[in-house]
Amino acid sequence: MDSNDLKNQFNKIDIDEKYIINLLIEEKKRLAIKKEKDRLKKLEIERKKRARRIRIKITLSNQIMKVSKGGKPLYKWKVSTARKGYRTPIGKYKPIYLERLHLSREYENAKMPHSIFFKDGGYAIHATNAIDKLGERASHGCIRLHPKNAKRLYLLVLKYGKINTSIEIKH
Repeated sequence: MDSNDLKNQFNKIDIDEKYIINLLIEEKKRLAIKKEKDRLKKLEIERKKRARRIRIKITLSNQIMKVSKGGKPLYKWKVSTARKGYRTPIGKYKPIYLERLHLSREYENAKMPHSIFFKDGGYAIHATNAIDKLGERASHGCIRLHPKNAKRLYLLVLKYGKINTSIEIKH
């Protein structure tokens, strides 16, 4: 082999090496673009999930319920929670089940329209006819709402689902 042959072989190796390096660079760019697209897709999915989240916050000290969807305030209503001798549970909950018209077995078949049950023991958010007591502690432990507001909340939870709804009760 003469020196020209060797030179040509080294040139060919250099060209092949540059070609492979360019292929690797292009593949790395393609993977980076795919990774970024996947990241953006996940963010969009999470944004859509957040937009569907219903948060119900009840503050016992001022007998107020605030409802938000996707972090945006929707409603602020007066409620009635447990009167003296009874208790409304404190904590974070998910709806267990919904019932359009529940009749209380514990309190002489008392009507509990648009009930959203959130804790074992019969605790629910529901409509009341005692609207003059809203803003005061008046219940046996449930969270009472004006009938129009109870229906509105019930339909909202029904629409967006129990899985997307959270209930927080604090002092």
